[in-house]
Amino acid sequence: MLFLSERDVERILTMKEVIEAIEEGFKSLAKGKVALPLRTRIRSLEHDGDILSMPCLVEDFNLYTNKIVSVYPKNVDLGLQTIHAVIVAVDAVKGVPIGVIEAGYLTALRTGGISGVATKYLSREDSKTLAVIGCGYQARTQVMAIKEVRKIGKVYAYDIIFEKAVKFAEEMKSRLNIEVEVVNSAREAVERADIIVTATTSKTPVVKREWIKLGTHINAIGAYTPDMREIDTETIIDAKVVVDLKEAALSEAGDIITPIKEGRYSEDRIYAELGEIVSGVKLGRTSSEEITVFKSVGLALQDNAATHALLKKYLNQF
Repeated sequence: MLFLSERDVERILTMKEVIEAIEEGFKSLAKGKVALPLRTRIRSLEHDGDILSMPCLVEDFNLYTNKIVSVYPKNVDLGLQTIHAVIVAVDAVKGVPIGVIEAGYLTALRTGGISGVATKYLSREDSKTLAVIGCGYQARTQVMAIKEVRKIGKVYAYDIIFEKAVKFAEEMKSRLNIEVEVVNSAREAVERADIIVTATTSKTPVVKREWIKLGTHINAIGAYTPDMREIDTETIIDAKVVVDLKEAALSEAGDIITPIKEGRYSEDRIYAELGEIVSGVKLGRTSSEEITVFKSVGLALQDNAATHALLKKYLNQF
């Protein structure tokens, strides 16, 4: 049984490969060929952290995966990453365990990857500016993915911890050869952007409708519980909203749940699941002026797809 480290994953797998695999995975989901139970979540109240178990089987990939991932926001104060993860991979044809994969970087890759897929279908093709709200570990792969599908010329970066935004800007400039400007407020970043990424653990909206220009696309990927929010109700009401999976969004996404509880939004106003769009059941962007929101809480399908791409390249047998 193999073991692949974080360094192995980073060495083997590219963002382009992850985006392609995730798109194929969502096409399989739309065809009904994915077993995807909702993740289980155990909370450590004493330490303000979550530990999640995320199983998935994709018939088209012949692969079962289960990721155990921890999210501990207070790790920032300890100089540690907020997210740690491992994936167990099993051959779904024979039921034989394939291996264990350190999955912190893979999680960041697949979270970026799904934003890449959503951005491909929902943003304007002429989008050139990107706002990143929240400059932690996940933000880096968001820029990598969006740069794969759109010709981004400039990034505006904001974080409540100014030094994190500065570090992020320096790293992205060096790694991706892209211009990054650190700004003093989320509003300043949002008002200048064609595409917005929110990658925070906020419990109150960090993006407001009044800041958003027509034709903007938003990837809201940070909030993953009913009490977390990154996007205000007015934005959700005015936007074409696409989710990774309705069942998951209605169970976990505070950005959707709160407007419904307020009586200002309803389940039937969610335009589509991402699988419906990538499979051609529904259209993505249909107007240069519409505001689009992709709300993701993170699915085990993304982990399975990224693991499939990794193993296919490493073992050349899937």
